[in-house]
Amino acid sequence: MLKAKVKNDEFQKGLSQTSNIAGKFTSMPILSNVLLQTVGGKLILNATDLETTFQAEYLADVISEGKLAIPAKTLNDISHSLDSSEVLDLEELDNFTLEVKGGAFKTNIYGMSPDEFPRSPQLENLPLAQVKSSDLLDAISKTSYSVTTTNTNYNLAGIFWITEEVDDAKVLHLVSSDSNRLNITTLTSPTIADFDGDRGLITSRKGLMELKLLAETSESIQLAVNISSLVAKTDNSLLMIRLLEGNFPDYRKLIPPSPTITITLNRREFIDTLRRMTLLTTNKFKVIYFKFTQDNLNLSTHNPELGLAEENVAVQYEGEELTIGFEPRHLMDPILNLKSERFQIEILDANRPVIIKGADDPGYMGILTTVKINK
Repeated sequence: MLKAKVKNDEFQKGLSQTSNIAGKFTSMPILSNVLLQTVGGKLILNATDLETTFQAEYLADVISEGKLAIPAKTLNDISHSLDSSEVLDLEELDNFTLEVKGGAFKTNIYGMSPDEFPRSPQLENLPLAQVKSSDLLDAISKTSYSVTTTNTNYNLAGIFWITEEVDDAKVLHLVSSDSNRLNITTLTSPTIADFDGDRGLITSRKGLMELKLLAETSESIQLAVNISSLVAKTDNSLLMIRLLEGNFPDYRKLIPPSPTITITLNRREFIDTLRRMTLLTTNKFKVIYFKFTQDNLNLSTHNPELGLAEENVAVQYEGEELTIGFEPRHLMDPILNLKSERFQIEILDANRPVIIKGADDPGYMGILTTVKINK
């Protein structure tokens, strides 16, 4: 029967992610549990909602080997209520009960038979591509906000991953769209060629958030494709995300032709300007107008219910007068997630989508539809 001592600070890391994944409202009660298993000198944690599976292992003083399914939220809450410096005593009692001791505290938690817990897929000889966690986190931040939340566009309900040849090297693109915005990011690594993404695959936004949590715990992360899942590994953790069915649109066809106008702006100053404009917008009246004239950009909005506002920004512009409309959130999201202090808005004409780029954000392109101007 399971019996071990484990450092609570390490235990908390795994429990935080397992409690996110373990189903809270499900017709299968076993899925609300985390599977604890002691093997050798390790304590292994497993959680799944059948769409996302997480496994992590931590060094432990294993007194006897065993496994037990325990309610994930309850165990997580108890662990986090105790000092992270504590060493916890875990011991399996009769009737699938786990005794937890920490300092002067002791509790018995009622669990379930480990035999009811779904078996984790076996991964053998799977080619893995290694990327920097910081690069992956950056790619996630630039794509996750534009995943569609509607029930009609199922093929846009996740992040699209695809490998492509660029300048004789293979790269991995992460792409998302909600029909109004298209975001493309690029991951590069000497081992990207090992990622089986030539046909493309789609992962859910929820799975992407779990991947983000995993990437935050390690300097690098390994990625692979296993039949119907995206696999992510760190030194002590494994995450499997079931792929979504459906075909992502050919995003290349949505990229506008080469722009004729490029406007460079200071990112922080422009964010402040946009925020002031949005104070006068509502869901009903939410368009901000950009009017370009000689060396000037005039931003304005008119809300019959609240009032109007305008602000001028000096820019390098020498063309004819041009007016474009944007929904402020569509423009704010990509700019907030740029690293570049100066960024570019590339324009072909008032009726085509515009492109957002930044010199310090290589491999990223944000494409936004404009709002039709009623003349």
